[in-house]
Amino acid sequence: MQYSKIIQNSNLKTQNFKVKVKTLNLLIVVLTFAFLFLSSPVYAVVDPLTTTNNKFGIHIISPTIDESSPAASLVNSNGGDWGYITVLIESKDRNHDKWQTFFNDLRRRHLIPLVRLATEPDGSYWKRPYEGEETAWADFLDRLVWPIKNRYVIIYNEPNQGQEWAGQVDPRSYAQVLDKTVTALKNKNEDFFVLNAGFDASAPNKPPLFLDQVIFMQEMNKEVPGIFNKLDGWVSHSYPNPGFAGSPYAIGRGTIQTWRWELDILRRLGVNKQLPIFITETGWKHAEGIDFDKSLPGAEAIGDYFQYAFNDIWDDSQIVAVTPFLLDYQQPPFDHFSFKRPTGKIQNQKILGITFPEYYPHYQKLAALSKYKGQPRQNNQAELAQGSIYSSLVLGEGYVIPLTFKNTGQSIWNDELSVELRAIEGQTELGIEPVRIEGKIEPGQEAVFELKLKGSQAGHYNLKLQMFINDKTFDQTPLEYTIEVKSPVILQVKSSLTWKKKFNGEYSLGIDSDVIKITVPTQLNLLGQSTPFEARYLLPDHEFSFTLSRPFYKPKTITQKTVSGLNQLDFGKLEPDILPAIINPIQLWRLLPFSN
Repeated sequence: MQYSKIIQNSNLKTQNFKVKVKTLNLLIVVLTFAFLFLSSPVYAVVDPLTTTNNKFGIHIISPTIDESSPAASLVNSNGGDWGYITVLIESKDRNHDKWQTFFNDLRRRHLIPLVRLATEPDGSYWKRPYEGEETAWADFLDRLVWPIKNRYVIIYNEPNQGQEWAGQVDPRSYAQVLDKTVTALKNKNEDFFVLNAGFDASAPNKPPLFLDQVIFMQEMNKEVPGIFNKLDGWVSHSYPNPGFAGSPYAIGRGTIQTWRWELDILRRLGVNKQLPIFITETGWKHAEGIDFDKSLPGAEAIGDYFQYAFNDIWDDSQIVAVTPFLLDYQQPPFDHFSFKRPTGKIQNQKILGITFPEYYPHYQKLAALSKYKGQPRQNNQAELAQGSIYSSLVLGEGYVIPLTFKNTGQSIWNDELSVELRAIEGQTELGIEPVRIEGKIEPGQEAVFELKLKGSQAGHYNLKLQMFINDKTFDQTPLEYTIEVKSPVILQVKSSLTWKKKFNGEYSLGIDSDVIKITVPTQLNLLGQSTPFEARYLLPDHEFSFTLSRPFYKPKTITQKTVSGLNQLDFGKLEPDILPAIINPIQLWRLLPFSN
């Protein structure tokens, strides 16, 4: 599609060894080196056809809710889920917050973005990428949290049209740009799923403004041998020509089956793998628009064409996505492609019993087609942001430990599949049940999981905690702990009072740490000792601050690490606090040495 026309008609920019060896050992070394370092790398993208896939999609112009909402209603209708959208990002629009907000919206709506890169317009042409722009793209795109694991990126648009390449076709230049961009993206993150620019299969061979697609691809392969084998998938612009109004039953080049013809070219150019197909542009011009064009088929007929195409042509198992051009365009030159009626005309109203819907009939026809519930892979990850598991527990004592996890993956927790924290080791010995949370947690948000555990037998236990989404583990190693279940802590308080011979009476013992803060009454005898008492609420092998206080005496604090069994807390002498006692003669008298 010739995007440069948009520049003239809209403020929307839619863009578009030889090595000699003497010994066998040396030969082996050289060949090993060549295999390890000179061969084409293998990347870890996911084949989108290995899971249930909803191939229905739509091409949009603006990264806004105004387009994502009706797009989702279209491609995820009638049983469908996780359909596709094709959307363009211009180089001047590398705004992280803007695009992250849009990607978050796509995640909520279960839409998979096919992101097409674009430079920026220069008059009626699109500029060529500047030197090093591949690095800028890789840096920008890698900072975004994508909706799914595969990060689909299309490297520019129809380069066999000169207006898409600074006014002059240059297959060698595009091959170099493609090669460098593939490398930059793959080096940045293995999840980038890199796709070629779709070609204009119907372009004439009239350089410098146009170049036949076959010649263009041949020249690319000469410039960078094996360039097409570096792709993860193939983008096709399978338009029904001539005039974007050809028969849906036509076959071969320049039809809705152009992708089959392109696959044959790829085989002849040495492509040795089955590339998943992404038809990111296709569709018919319809008679309806700003001005009615009676030479074109009507929207009702277009709906029938699409139904036939999706059911009988694009049902091929190699096709991942079909995103017809164009959801919403309100002015020439693309008003005759738009699925949405021109704004301002009668919409959603009944006049004389006739309903005037917001979208043309082919939108309704596509929405009514049966679709699959896509299940694309997402990175499910979590980071423990706050909380920890105690290294020792008291035998028979129950604990509730809050653990705060941050969603650092791509999925929305509890969107459709529940997320829970499970003990995959030590669950029986420590009495741990799976923990679930309420509500949806999006990437970047946090949730508190309250883990309950209780050691019923003394001993050492290994504990492994893992997050699950449904019954599938998160993409990370479990958290591991070693816990010892011990007999409880027993405390005995010792203290004395300045100027006094008898130390009996009521005292208060304050206990403070990162896990507990309490005050317990304590009775000391004449010798200033308490009866040993069990403190099951204290963790063995944990450090606490203990503060002993008595009215009209200055409190005294000691820090001590507790152990299982008897712990003596010796506070030494408490000093009298004279000032508060001055206004209370009786208490002042009791503090003085001659009151014994």
